Amino acid sequence: GRQEVDVPIITLRNGAWEDQNQYNLAWDLWKKLDELRPEILLVPGYASGAALAAALWGRAHHARTILMSESNYDDNPRRGATERAKSLWVKSMFDGGVVGGKRAASYLRRLGMPAHKIGRGYDIVDNGYFASQVSQVRGQYPEGIQGPYFLFVGRLAPEKNLSTLLDAHAGYVREGGGWPLVIVGDGPLRDDLRMRARRQVENGEVVFAGHKDVHELPRFYAHAGCFVLPSIREPWGLVVNEAMASSLPVIVSSRCGCADDLVADNENGLTIDPESVSNLTAALLRVSQLGEEERARMGSRSKEIISDYSLEVWASEVKRLADMLVDGKREMTQTELQT
Repeated sequence: GRQEVDVPIITLRNGAWEDQNQYNLAWDLWKKLDELRPEILLVPGYASGAALAAALWGRAHHARTILMSESNYDDNPRRGATERAKSLWVKSMFDGGVVGGKRAASYLRRLGMPAHKIGRGYDIVDNGYFASQVSQVRGQYPEGIQGPYFLFVGRLAPEKNLSTLLDAHAGYVREGGGWPLVIVGDGPLRDDLRMRARRQVENGEVVFAGHKDVHELPRFYAHAGCFVLPSIREPWGLVVNEAMASSLPVIVSSRCGCADDLVADNENGLTIDPESVSNLTAALLRVSQLGEEERARMGSRSKEIISDYSLEVWASEVKRLADMLVDGKREMTQTELQT
């Protein structure tokens, strides 16, 4: 079982991250690090003021710094000069890194991080929470929605590619498919997407459930037949973790950073081309035409795969890196003393 450890949690500022003054937050963090004097620092990224402050503090005070990153080479446009500057920063500021999966590890190596100093398992959720909650709410259908249905959970924003999902679902219905599409989330495209769904009379039933807190999500996962994430840009896609922990088959865009690690085609789901409506339509048809036993088998495979992406695995990778870096620091110190 898990070993309970009493570790204090220190909150520097309350409120939403985007509302914080980055300079003030960086200064508060620097002062707090001066008090704590940590030997190892886990730094979430390299773009925010707080992350920059943490990395600089670590270098100034001879602490070991571990970069936590989910960036992939393809998740944003990359420019040569910017990438060279980023590579210099990563190599000079960080002693190791921990990433979600293969694509992020490849990008970190591209930026100059040695492979043996990169750990996996950064992009995880509490698998046990979703598994246990889903089992408890079986039969409690969300807002009267009967399963099975296709489920999307996320922000209603351009990168999520929901217009393609709506078009693909319309094609699915024209081909004789009968599963509704349930969209959970909110965002800037909410009204446009609702209007698009209304215009597509042949689209079948599309339910916009709105934003839901994490304690409300298990009811939606519990009765879905399949989870769909059609993003055109997605560094990882933690909602796929949640769906797999909930024992669902998944249809995932090839642009999602998690696709290489979490989706075994025809075992626990399908990988699709997010720019092809017909490809996504075919995937919807394929999954919905499976028998309940076959879908359950795919869902079980999802749960098996995601068990390797857990809090325990992440903690063990961080400990491995920390032990290696601290031992390396001690060896270097002994060498310096002898010279």
